[in-house]
Amino acid sequence: MHHLVPKTLNVADPVHHQVPDAPRAPLPGAPPQTFVPGAPPQTFVPGAPPQTFVPGAPPPMAEAQRETCAAGSGLACPYSGAPCPALAAFFPYLQAVSGPDSADTAADIHAFVRSLAPCGQCSVASAAGSDKLRHMRLGQRERDILLAAAAQDALVLTEPGMSRSLSAARRRAALSLGKAGLVAPVVTPVVTGAVTLTGPRQKEVGSPAKTAPRATIALTPLGRYVMVAYGRYITAGKPVRWTRPARGAVLPGRDPADLIGETLALTQAALRDTLNDLKGVLIAAIGRPLKSPGLLDTVTRHLERKATLLKAVLEPSRSLAAAPSASARSPA
Repeated sequence: MHHLVPKTLNVADPVHHQVPDAPRAPLPGAPPQTFVPGAPPQTFVPGAPPQTFVPGAPPPMAEAQRETCAAGSGLACPYSGAPCPALAAFFPYLQAVSGPDSADTAADIHAFVRSLAPCGQCSVASAAGSDKLRHMRLGQRERDILLAAAAQDALVLTEPGMSRSLSAARRRAALSLGKAGLVAPVVTPVVTGAVTLTGPRQKEVGSPAKTAPRATIALTPLGRYVMVAYGRYITAGKPVRWTRPARGAVLPGRDPADLIGETLALTQAALRDTLNDLKGVLIAAIGRPLKSPGLLDTVTRHLERKATLLKAVLEPSRSLAAAPSASARSPA
């Protein structure tokens, strides 16, 4: 009777795979290394510290690159979660201005820089806003406001003699459209006039009279897109089918990497406002000294950090030599 004898190769092959490869012999003078199964071969470099391989660990990163990535994560886009390319000019300077041991200061600086992002002109923000419209229902008040705002540059919500209930209803509808990103308030110029006294001693008294502007709104780029893509539903009073835009309707906005020029323009305006604020604080402190010198030091230091950061972004050729001194300055 013949017995089936398995081949030697088929029996030994699985066993060989369970035996780990022997580590390479260390070179003379090499530091001790920890062997982990599956670790890649390591090359000894004279003067290098011992290395330990951890499965799944990312490759080593340069310190400068690590700080840049950490700064970019603090300026993540609220819609995509990735660092905003339009704010890439701020990444190399955030760590130097805020300081490594000041979490509150870094959070304030990051929030200030995020306010300079041109989200209103970004295609990523427009796409995110368009996706949110799928769960929105337009009432009659909202439709009337959209149609009236599309016919003119600016729409005044309230008029003289309008009832209080109608005025409140239009304001609530405009607030709902504003949360959806379809309309935005318009700042109207304030009319001022001097109050004078008649008589032999004419002089200006009191503060100039100001007329409170009425609530004025205008369509945002996303709102204009909605009127082009879904205006047929809004005009006819039918339910808006957000998944069926009109042909040829293109979402507004540009790639965030192409908005660096707009970011620099906002940065220049912010630097001018910051310097004016710092000047006003110092003039006020000279005219009326504060009881707490520490409060003045905190306010001026915060404004100095902002001005240093904005100036470094606008003038990248200059170094941030003053940034560490501003962040590490001792209180007065």
